[in-house]
Order: sequence, then C-alpha cells, then structure tokens
Amino acid sequence: MTHTILSSALLHTFRASTLSLVLGAICSASAAEYECKVTKKIDSEREYSAEQIKQFQLANRVEEAGGQAWVSRCSLAPSAGKVTCDRLKMDHVVVDPNVKIKKFYLFSSQFDLQLYPGLTYIENNGRGGISYGKCTLVVP
Repeated sequence: MTHTILSSALLHTFRASTLSLVLGAICSASAAEYECKVTKKIDSEREYSAEQIKQFQLANRVEEAGGQAWVSRCSLAPSAGKVTCDRLKMDHVVVDPNVKIKKFYLFSSQFDLQLYPGLTYIENNGRGGISYGKCTLVVP
C-alpha cells in the first residue's frame, strides 16, 4: 500500500514538473522556436483534405528572441519547386493568465496564431482561413 502511494506521488510530481517545463517554455520571454505542422485547414470555400495538406506542405514556424516574435507561414510554391515561407514580424504577443495560451498578433492583416500549453495551435490568416495543428519546440 505504501509503495503504491509513493509511486503515485512520484508520478504526480513528474507530471507536474513536465507540465511546468512546457508551460515555462511557452510563457518565457527568452529565445524559443517552434515548428508547427498543419493537420487541418478550413477556409470560406472548402476544407482541405489530408492529401492536399501533405501535398502543399502547409506549416508555420514561430520564433521569439529579444522581446520580439515572428511567425512564418510556409507552403510548397510550385513555381519555385520548393517550400517557401513568408516571415511576419508580430505586433503584439500576450499570454492569457488563466489558460496559458500564447497569442501572437499582426494587426495590419488581422493575422493571429494561438499556441496552447500542449503545443497544439490555431492560425487565423485574417482572410477567412483557419489552420490547426501541432508544434514541436525546436529551440528551448
């Protein structure tokens, strides 16, 4: 019985520590980079199939350094024959104090990207398109 209680307490401590590390990386103002792969995309005309998302290699990259942030929107450019990215300097970044969502805003184009504690994300392109996906922390 004591062994089970002790194991349960250690597991709880490990989970809490892991969550603190992930939240700390998301909420920290220090340098961080995330690679984000789109898994679902919807716009006013259609919902993209998994095949289309894979074909166009839709992705985002989030970079934070020195109190500034950039979000890149990436996709396959058939004319260039490779993936190209538009790197956008964000106007404002805020962390929701209640649920710890980190929000990146570019006001001129109504663009925003929201990064959740579990590293899922939502991108609103400001023109009726919404993308969802999962990020990986590549630079802590």
